Amino acid sequence: MGECKYCEIIEKKANVLYEDGNIIAVLPEKPATQGHVQIISKKHHTSMQKMDDKELGQMFYAASFSASALFETMEAHGTNIMANTGSLFKEGWHFHIDVIARKSGDELNFIWTPQKLPEEDMKSTQSKIKDKCDLIGYEQKKEVIDLDKKKIEKIESGTEEKKEAAKEEKTKKDLEEGKESYLVRQLKRMP
Repeated sequence: MGECKYCEIIEKKANVLYEDGNIIAVLPEKPATQGHVQIISKKHHTSMQKMDDKELGQMFYAASFSASALFETMEAHGTNIMANTGSLFKEGWHFHIDVIARKSGDELNFIWTPQKLPEEDMKSTQSKIKDKCDLIGYEQKKEVIDLDKKKIEKIESGTEEKKEAAKEEKTKKDLEEGKESYLVRQLKRMP
């Protein structure tokens, strides 16, 4: 792989703000502003597309938490969260997320000149991207094959909150019908 400055940062453990088994959050040696945090995966991934969802989610959670910390501790007026990925960057690039504290007059400029696309280009672009974005939702129905019954059933996957709400609703319904939960029955058995 050659030399990687981010792998070296992980090894040195300089200016560490947070570390666990998968990621490390550090203050870079040459920050963009006072309050610049880098979230780095401990595994050398060249792009976020090559990472598993759990690890990537952990990195973005740490970035979000870091942004909140910058508002509270550095009195930031705003933050930029940047994740640069893809072949545009040099070979051997180590994917990381930069969280940059912003203040009025800091003279950082991430502003670009917006372009007006012709209607045909806009529709073509939307169509190409939308086909892939349809996979984003958590509420998609998935086909499950019950091998014991050899039939196809539809199940709905949802967020943890919805699952928890459904569980609470079932418990409430069971109590109204006079049914006790397994846990309550087990507690009553105790001397």
